[in-house]
Amino acid sequence: AEKFAATGGTVNDFLSWLAAAAEHERGLKFGPPEIRHDVVQILTIHNAKGGEWDVVAVPGLAQNTFPSENSMDKANWLANEAHVPFSLRGDKKELPDFQWQRASDQKELEALITTFDGECEAIEFEEEMRLGYVAFTRAISHLFLSTSWWRSGVKPVAKSQLFTIAESLAATTSSKSIRLLPEPQRPGDKDRNPSENSPETGVWPRDPLGDQRSAFDSAVAIVRSAQADSLEDEKATSEISEWLRDGKALIAERERRGTLAPVLLPARMSVSTLVALKSNPEALALHLRRPIPQLQDSFARRGTQFHLWVEKYYNDQQILDDSYLDARDKFESDTTLSALQEKWLESEWASRADVHTEVGFEMSVAGTLLRGRIDAIFPKNGEFEVIDWKTGSTQLGEAAQVQLAVYRLAISKLYKVDISKVSAGFHYVPTGVTHKPADLLDEAGLNALLNNFEIAIL
Repeated sequence: AEKFAATGGTVNDFLSWLAAAAEHERGLKFGPPEIRHDVVQILTIHNAKGGEWDVVAVPGLAQNTFPSENSMDKANWLANEAHVPFSLRGDKKELPDFQWQRASDQKELEALITTFDGECEAIEFEEEMRLGYVAFTRAISHLFLSTSWWRSGVKPVAKSQLFTIAESLAATTSSKSIRLLPEPQRPGDKDRNPSENSPETGVWPRDPLGDQRSAFDSAVAIVRSAQADSLEDEKATSEISEWLRDGKALIAERERRGTLAPVLLPARMSVSTLVALKSNPEALALHLRRPIPQLQDSFARRGTQFHLWVEKYYNDQQILDDSYLDARDKFESDTTLSALQEKWLESEWASRADVHTEVGFEMSVAGTLLRGRIDAIFPKNGEFEVIDWKTGSTQLGEAAQVQLAVYRLAISKLYKVDISKVSAGFHYVPTGVTHKPADLLDEAGLNALLNNFEIAIL
C-alpha cells in the first residue's frame, strides 16, 4: 500500500487494484515463507524455493498427482482462454509455436491443433519434473519420498514417474545412505478403496491424555465412588447449578435478540445485490447481517456455460466455420444446453455482427460503487441496445428490471451518450422472446433506491 501511495495512487485505486487481482489473477502472491527449524512446516513446492531443511518429506508421488495432470487449467491457450497466446509472452522462444498458417484446409488445421495440444502437455510435464527437482533438493540430510496405492478414487493408482526414477536410483546404488522400505502388496482387481468403508477421521482438539484416557477415567470413578459425602446431595446441587447456568444464558440471549441493530449497505455492490434490494430489502438485510454461502446449482452452471458459449460464438464466427466450433465445444453432452444453443441461433441476435460481449463496468451511484458485467451491447447509428441472456422461460418481475436500469445507465456513462439513446431488455432464450421494459429507473431513481435503505434487524 505504501508503494502504491508513493506513485500517486489513491485508496480507491488501491482497492480496485486488489479487486482486479483477486478476480483476474487469483489474488496476490504470498511472500517467501520464513524458514524455521523449531516446527514442522507444510509448504507448497513453489513456496519452498530457495529454502533448505534438514529433513524434507514429499508425499503423494502417485500417477496424475505429482507430476499432476491439471485438466482444469491446461497451458494450451487454444483451449484455455485464461492463458495468453505464447507468441505474446516473453519466453515465447522456449514454447511451442502454433503455426496455423501452414494449414490449407480444415483437416490440416485440426491436425495442427492436436499436435500443438501434445506439445503443450509436454511443456507441462517438463515443468512438473522441474518442480520435483526443486522439492527433492530442499533436503540437507534426509529426504523421505512416499506414495500409496489408494487415493480418492475407486481404483488403485500406480506410482508416478518421479517416484519410479527415485526408486530405480535407490535400487541400483550401493550407498547405505539410501534405503528402500518394503512395498505393500498391490491391490487386486476386486479390492475396494479402504476409505469407502473406513473414512479417515480425527478428533480436535486432541485429548492430552491420549491412550491413558481410559485408565484415568477409571481412576476418577473409583475416587468419586469412595467419597463419604452424600452423592444424592451432590447430584441435586449439580442439577440446580446447571439450571441456573442455562437460565442465565437464555436471559442473556433474549436481551441480545431484543436489541435492533441497523444494517448498512456495503460501499461496493454487485448488480445482483441491488436487484435483491429492490425485490426484498428485509431478506437482503438479513443476508448482509449473517452471510450464508450459496451453492451453485445445475441451472446456474448451465447458464454460465451458455453465456460462455455465446461469447465464444461472437468472437469466433468470422474466424472459423461451424464444424470447428462443434469440434471444440466442451458442453455438447448437455442436451438441455444444446437445445438452448439451437434456440438462440434461431433468434435475431445470432445474426448481429456488430456486438460487444461480456463488458465489465464500475460506476458510483449514491456513493456506492456498483460493479457488473453486461452480456451483449449492440451499437447502431449512435444508439445502443443492451441485452441480457436469460436461460429460463419465466419472465422476471419489476425488481429484475433494476438490473437493466443499471446496465442502461452504465452504457450511457461509458459511451458518453444521453440515456435516452440506450435501450435494455431481457432475451428469454427458451421462448425466443425479447422483453424491453419502457419505464426503467433513471439515475435519480437508482439514487433513491439506495438512499432509502433503512432497515434494522435483530
